[in-house]
Amino acid sequence: SSRHWGPIYVKLKDRRYVQLFYEKGLEKPFKEFKLEINHEVSEPKLQNYDENGRIHSVRIDRITYKEKKKYQPKPTVSHIAEKEQVIKLGTTNYNDFLSFIRAVQDSLMDLPASSTDLSTVGLNYQEQEITVDVKDEFYGILAKGDNRILQHNVLTRVHVLSFLSGLAECRLGLNDILIKGNEIVLRQDIMPTTTTKWIQLNDCHFHSCVDEEAFASARVIMFNPLDACRFELMRFRSVFSEKTMPFTLRIRASVNGAEVELQSWLVMSPGFSSNRDPLSQVPCENVMIRYPVPHK
Repeated sequence: SSRHWGPIYVKLKDRRYVQLFYEKGLEKPFKEFKLEINHEVSEPKLQNYDENGRIHSVRIDRITYKEKKKYQPKPTVSHIAEKEQVIKLGTTNYNDFLSFIRAVQDSLMDLPASSTDLSTVGLNYQEQEITVDVKDEFYGILAKGDNRILQHNVLTRVHVLSFLSGLAECRLGLNDILIKGNEIVLRQDIMPTTTTKWIQLNDCHFHSCVDEEAFASARVIMFNPLDACRFELMRFRSVFSEKTMPFTLRIRASVNGAEVELQSWLVMSPGFSSNRDPLSQVPCENVMIRYPVPHK
């Protein structure tokens, strides 16, 4: 195959335009594209780079959804995603890699809701559907020896993907400690849900489709979702409530001349909440361990 990695310089201009240059310092990019609301950042991957190592890669895709009916084994209606790759980038510098991903995610979230294609609003879907995806990102520094948590940061991202007919107004409630004791259960809620785990929402940041005044007064997230487009509705920070990590990592390294042998063990923590109850255990999947290796 003639495909190979080539060096370029990437710049995010005005938080809206991704510019590609042959090298740093040039005034005119050889390619430029505008970030759109139907763009998504793919999951990061490690790919072969050269005989000495691998490269961190990520794509920006244009995602469109189509409603399709299936008849086998029984008639069903589903919403199928169709991906078109806009660009694929890679770097061996992990910090630059994370910085670029976060910058693009921030820019996509801050795109105005008015940039949506209004020609699709009001479509009558055969199957109406809305999906809310909540993801916690934990960053922490542990003490050497006893694995005490010295510093930590928990960032929660809430994404929404909806296929609703017309301009629908949605309401979303969280286990916000400021509404503890004031929960509202509607009559149509046949099986009202309750929680004993309340959290404090810090540094809340919302998509432009959210009514921030309603949240400030009633702590309810009211929004008109974008049509057939996965977008980040909100993000907030919270305090890590556990005293231990779900697992710890033990490493042993041995050096014999020019050879370095590295061994690692993942040890599950019996004190972590989801590990105590076998009915609520969450499997650890796609675990990636990154070892900072000096160039020389």
